[in-house]
Amino acid sequence: MNKQRKKIIVLGGYGAVGSRICAAIARIPFVECVIAGRHPKRARRLAKSISASTLRIDVANGEQVVRELEGAFLVINVAAPFQQQSLTVARYCAGSGVHYIDLADDRSYVNDVLGLNALARRSGSLLVTGASSMPAMAAVLVDSLTDYFDKINEIRTFTVGGNKVPFGRASVYSLLSKIGGKLRSKRRGRWTELCCWTEPQNVSFPDPVGRRRTYLYDVPAVDQFSRAYEVQTATFRMGLHPVWVNRSLGFLGWLRRIGWLKKPTRFTRLLHALTRRLSRMGSAGYAIQVQVLGTKGNQEVNHAATLVEADSVGMGITTSIVITLVKQWLENDVEDAGAFTAMGLVGLDDIKPQLIEHNVKLVRA
Repeated sequence: MNKQRKKIIVLGGYGAVGSRICAAIARIPFVECVIAGRHPKRARRLAKSISASTLRIDVANGEQVVRELEGAFLVINVAAPFQQQSLTVARYCAGSGVHYIDLADDRSYVNDVLGLNALARRSGSLLVTGASSMPAMAAVLVDSLTDYFDKINEIRTFTVGGNKVPFGRASVYSLLSKIGGKLRSKRRGRWTELCCWTEPQNVSFPDPVGRRRTYLYDVPAVDQFSRAYEVQTATFRMGLHPVWVNRSLGFLGWLRRIGWLKKPTRFTRLLHALTRRLSRMGSAGYAIQVQVLGTKGNQEVNHAATLVEADSVGMGITTSIVITLVKQWLENDVEDAGAFTAMGLVGLDDIKPQLIEHNVKLVRA
């Protein structure tokens, strides 16, 4: 590792996901971890417990972004929801030689970051978008199965979690912003427009998660899987626990589809409060599964790979790729430049230490 001290700024670093990332980064030698955002009290409270510093910043303020982010080695953007966010930070990083990682789950935002590729190449910065469960972790699982296929025709991806999973209000907002809205799905080689949180499907996961009900959901992975693996069909489904959460979302989606509810996000605070208050009725398990269908020789074959985190308080599945990338960049320096999705940047062997640390189990079938 280059022993020159490097500053890593985590936007939204006091949230459910960001705080786990900051805690891991703060333990790395020769790194200054800076917890940044619009809520300095929350940042200072976390900073005291992990030996980090803080920075008050409004990412919508372009002048402040330029002033406060100058001198950073890396900016990690965890300030969801990305549906509401401008490209101010990513564009600054792309033009100034500062490296950048985000956990975006919004298709438009991911595509906009990828549009900064030429600018990032000129400045020598590396921008990585979507470095979370979807699409990056799902791609890790697909890549782990590719040796079983000559050709992949279909990828089905599922993720489920209980209401003890420590997602914050921003994640609930992101979820509600998509419920009942339109999404693109590729089926049999054709792109079709469907509705989010429809077409329920029961899926079996390893213990302790078990059998769960999942629904169509909008993520960038569908586009990216279609391009990367040249599949004919790519779908993504998501489910929550307990059952009443799924049914409540389904009802809100129905109201939106018939025009009686314009903005399901108005229920963000209520749903977030209910899931926290009734957390004893849910579970802390989190899982992501890919089912891959294709051919080997002249035979049709299918294989599945699942990551299961029995106690997701540490958010190992969600944060493993980000933390792995940070450690690789610090250890080996950053040799590439441009804007990329996180798909294919790390493999299963790369993230294995993080998965082991959080007791995440891999099950293949």
